Amino acid sequence: MQLSQRQIEQQEQETCKEGYVHRVLVALDQFGNVVLGGDPDETISARSARAVERGNWLGKFMCWWLDKLQRNHGEKAECGDLERAEIVEQIESRELDKNA
Repeated sequence: MQLSQRQIEQQEQETCKEGYVHRVLVALDQFGNVVLGGDPDETISARSARAVERGNWLGKFMCWWLDKLQRNHGEKAECGDLERAEIVEQIESRELDKNA
């Protein structure tokens, strides 16, 4: 199920408020994704959601299982990955501007 623009914005706002334990779990998720051949800074959940769009059976299974823990988990993970990447981009841009 696709998220609406409002749901995407809400999920991105929630990502900004992640606590320590949640951030550690995201880091472990990203580590697992890299071990399995995925990109760094990407969660297995977001990778699975994109795999569903390509019709990948493993992605479908992962999203089916993750949806039992949280409705629309894969789509929400994509929003979270994007928001975390944008935060890092802002931090790095600020630092690079200081040094320019």
